[in-house]
Amino acid sequence: MKNIIQYIGIAILIVFSFFYTEKTVTTIKNKDPLMIELENKKDEYSVSAIDAKIIDTMIIPGMKGCKVDVEGSYYNLKRLGEFNSNMLKYTSVKPKENLDKNYDKYIISGNKIKNTVSLIFKVKEKTDITTVISILDEKKIKASFFIDGKYLEDNINQVNELIKKGHEVLNYGYDNEYNKDLIVWQNNVIERLNYNNPKFCYVEKEDTNILNLCSNNKMMTILPNLIVSNNPLIDIKTNVSKGSLISFNINDTLINELSLIINYIVQKGYNIDVVSKHLEESTLSVCKKCNTCD
Repeated sequence: MKNIIQYIGIAILIVFSFFYTEKTVTTIKNKDPLMIELENKKDEYSVSAIDAKIIDTMIIPGMKGCKVDVEGSYYNLKRLGEFNSNMLKYTSVKPKENLDKNYDKYIISGNKIKNTVSLIFKVKEKTDITTVISILDEKKIKASFFIDGKYLEDNINQVNELIKKGHEVLNYGYDNEYNKDLIVWQNNVIERLNYNNPKFCYVEKEDTNILNLCSNNKMMTILPNLIVSNNPLIDIKTNVSKGSLISFNINDTLINELSLIINYIVQKGYNIDVVSKHLEESTLSVCKKCNTCD
């Protein structure tokens, strides 16, 4: 019994000693002129996130900001022995209003800060995508393909090849009609091919039923701000802008003009990327040394 009491006493002393040591270290650190300077300057080097822009039922993605990681920065500066902004470490800050909170909104474009556009191709049951893929590959451009369920069933090898080339395959429903059972089935097929959850639906006009169905499946609904019709190149030259989600019907006119369209977009200085990356609320480029940012 006596030995047990002694062990308990020793354990209590160790705990209190550890607590006292930690408290002492924290007190010393907080009084360190380097820590005081860091605390005073941290806001100067932090960058606020940009909230997603909501206009009624529409949304445009926000962008993550960054804030100074005080603890990580302090230990970097302590090793250096003086304050140096190049030694600061950062963590990302999500926008308060973001896509994850707004599945019930239509995404109409990407954030203009990215200077990016996406090319979206609608693939119906009998669509021939061979030439489109050849042109994209020749131009070294990656695009997004919303693929009809019947096309997916009949052309699984071609869809798989599309994914291997770095293009993005997304769920177009069955002739752009989504229903509760088939949306899950088609998502599962695409996910097995792509190792990535297809998280977007597609509409060309507001449709509450589709919006709710996709929202319930944790999918975001795209309503492109630029839906190209019979004159693809003219439509692009007249309407393309930073952030555009550009939707195409695959037909002979598009195939004849696609190379010119890509050239024009690139000459305008815009990047071209797949929908998922374009709409990603990534970290602002000014957060160059953000150690936990994407």
